[in-house]
Amino acid sequence: MILLPFLGIGAVVLSIFSIFPFVGWLVPGMISVWLSLMGLRCALFARGYTQPISGGTLLTVCLYFSVIFLIVGVLVNAVMTGIVWAATAAGMPIDPLALFAGVFGTSPYRSAILMGFLAPVALTSAAFAVPLAAAAASTGPGGWDYRAFFGFGRGIIGLSIIMAIWMFSGHMFSFFGEIWTLLGLMAALVIALKEGEALPFQTDLAPWTALRGTLIMAWASSWYFATAVLTWEHYAGKSSGQRKAQTTPAPAVHTDDIRALRHARMQKTGGKRP
Repeated sequence: MILLPFLGIGAVVLSIFSIFPFVGWLVPGMISVWLSLMGLRCALFARGYTQPISGGTLLTVCLYFSVIFLIVGVLVNAVMTGIVWAATAAGMPIDPLALFAGVFGTSPYRSAILMGFLAPVALTSAAFAVPLAAAAASTGPGGWDYRAFFGFGRGIIGLSIIMAIWMFSGHMFSFFGEIWTLLGLMAALVIALKEGEALPFQTDLAPWTALRGTLIMAWASSWYFATAVLTWEHYAGKSSGQRKAQTTPAPAVHTDDIRALRHARMQKTGGKRP
């Protein structure tokens, strides 16, 4: 929660680079990766990983994953287009208004349609959660020392469920996310104080309000990042254990052990050589 305003301001500043040709295509993806890495770094810090971040390595990771997500995004959009086409051909056209209403969870039918429509996006994002956690743990002075798809797909079901909780708890504000929603609330607060007017949003935690949605989304995001880091820890420990078992050479047999074994066998055969 403390970082959210600074992350929002940083995202706005970095968005300026979107005006440059070609580079502008990658900037939104790089900002998204950077925000995820910051959340994962908070979870890693809570687990005792306090290695500082190297700016150059962090930039490389953001650029690398933004390219990957740009390619994957094209494929996901193709899948979602196919879902819309299949639903329309089956006599169940997708109504955008119904999808929007599904965010509020007031209709199980519309909520189910929304979840099915967004499933490719949720599953893709969850599949990359552990690789991003590995990247966040590798962005220290030592550099980027891991495989790009390390742990790909691990914990995908549990992480997708958390994403669904995040979306439905944030309601319509989940389209913007907790960072941009909080930034909007801060801007509205500054303008209201400057103009001497009342706040244009509710300050209580009543349902459907921006403040409540922001707080719950921030909690769900923390849950998501913590789950990703714990999954990465478990997978990294398991993988390193397997590699160690495969690469550890067999212990050398000591000469004294061979002599003791030969002596024992001679005693069993009455001192005669077999």
